[in-house]
Amino acid sequence: MMPAAPTPPTSSSTKRARTRDALLVSAQALLMDHTVASLGLRQITRHAGLVHASFYTHYPDIAALISDLGELLGVTHATAIAALGAAIEDPAARFAQITRQTLWMMVQQPGFGRLFFDVGLPTDRLSAELRLSLTLDIGAGAASGRFQVADVDLAASMAAGAIAGLALDLHRGGLPPAKIDAATAALLRHLGVDAAEAEGLAHAPIDILPPLEMPMRWLSLPPVSSPPLGVRP
Repeated sequence: MMPAAPTPPTSSSTKRARTRDALLVSAQALLMDHTVASLGLRQITRHAGLVHASFYTHYPDIAALISDLGELLGVTHATAIAALGAAIEDPAARFAQITRQTLWMMVQQPGFGRLFFDVGLPTDRLSAELRLSLTLDIGAGAASGRFQVADVDLAASMAAGAIAGLALDLHRGGLPPAKIDAATAALLRHLGVDAAEAEGLAHAPIDILPPLEMPMRWLSLPPVSSPPLGVRP
């Protein structure tokens, strides 16, 4: 049996999606000067130019909106780097590319780092998306002999945590951007890559992705049918 054709979005569903994005955009703008704890429902709807009741057609409370915003951040990051992984066959080169691009995002877009680290959003969104990609990549590298790890899940969790920690230090100014390549090489060596090759992969010329566009919107992302981060064709 042929699968049913997808139902085109109706004008009402499109309007609903625009309203949801308007609330998220308003929250992002307000969080540039406030924290999650100080954010109010009326403050958000007033900033978005919406009536108070419209909030409850999308979220039961502020916590639900913040959770959605955290998911939007994670998916936006995953979408930005998904094509990089799909285009690189070698797991070690893929790891180096994704690590460097992720860290440069924090340098180029301070607002992205602020939302992740400074305002009280769930802090696991970045590491969760990275862990998904890294588990697949490190597993592929271990299977092919490119990485020397005894436990793929443990190695992926440690690498994701290290990258998230580096991103935080870059955002806060505790680590200069000039250290990104050296940090990437250190992570590759931890995965068992030869030191000379790790240095070469971590310092290879790359085209840094343009800064993420802020504020972020669900409607700006590709359709959900796009392959998630870490899924290789």
